[in-house]
Amino acid sequence: MRFISSFFSFAIVAAVAVVLSSCGGSSTPAPTTKPGSWTSLADFGGFGRSGSAYFVIGDKAYVGGGFVDGVTTGGVLNRVNDFWQFDAALNTWVQKTDFPGTARSGAVGFSIGNKGYVGLGTDGVNRLKDFWEFDPTGNGGAGSWRRIKDFGGTGELGRTGAIAFSVSGRGFVGSGFNGNALNDIWEYVPGTDTWVQRTSIARKRVNAVAFTLNNAVYVLGGSNNGLTVREVEQYDPVANTWTQKAALTQRDANGNRIDQPLSREFAVAFAFGGFGYITGGSVNNQPAGDTWQYDAATDTWKEHVLFSSKGRARDAAAGFAIGNAGYVTTGRSGSLRFDDTWAFDPNGTN
Repeated sequence: MRFISSFFSFAIVAAVAVVLSSCGGSSTPAPTTKPGSWTSLADFGGFGRSGSAYFVIGDKAYVGGGFVDGVTTGGVLNRVNDFWQFDAALNTWVQKTDFPGTARSGAVGFSIGNKGYVGLGTDGVNRLKDFWEFDPTGNGGAGSWRRIKDFGGTGELGRTGAIAFSVSGRGFVGSGFNGNALNDIWEYVPGTDTWVQRTSIARKRVNAVAFTLNNAVYVLGGSNNGLTVREVEQYDPVANTWTQKAALTQRDANGNRIDQPLSREFAVAFAFGGFGYITGGSVNNQPAGDTWQYDAATDTWKEHVLFSSKGRARDAAAGFAIGNAGYVTTGRSGSLRFDDTWAFDPNGTN
């Protein structure tokens, strides 16, 4: 009986040790094999939100508008028009002059030189086509806005789910949804206050994402006809041409399994240090928390540390690069909307 009692005592202690280890009781955490780190920064200055417009001028980022739970602005439920500046060097958010157009979500933003541009989106009832220019030095440094020519050509209906990008000192907007999925691309020319149509992207896309790398633009993700678009397309703004890159099929040309991100909607992307990055978004209607690095020289992807290892997986966030870091702020997960801010270092230790 003494032996049996001792055996049961040992078994109970061993079982407790296993449970503690599986619940994080071990003092030695399992190492990660994925490079990079995410660091929590100052919370976004306004309400938590999703579907904001954003752009970068110099070493400052600007984020504003979007969908906010339980807020009414000018009689428009759940959409706001406040605008905020993020200073990465000081890790601060400072409120700037409100966006003067209709409060909206799903707008897009880009920059040309020392000016930012915001337009499109929805007020919850209408798809919008107006566009506005932001001067960060105006209004005593609080920033000033002026309306520019409405987006696109004659008969433009307004749209949501578009892409916008800046490359080689030029600004472009296109794709999205105006009652139909679209693949047209337009360049805004500030000197003449005109929109000039450029070569269309091959695949129609709604809620796609773009990043600029080595004076070329890469567009990926989005959906059309209820299906996620897997093709990745590269734009050369000088030649005004699009080139197909390796599609996000997780297979090479011979059908062998390779590492690639799953295609998605509502992601964020940025580029710095010679590589492009994509994180977050919606995969099969679920918020994603993975992070991937794109190497344009080899047209290949490498997975980095999960954003969701620190922050909450999300889609419809704002994302941008400043210097040698990427940043993600706001976004949503189901009915939750966030006001946190995170910095990504691809060479950091997690």
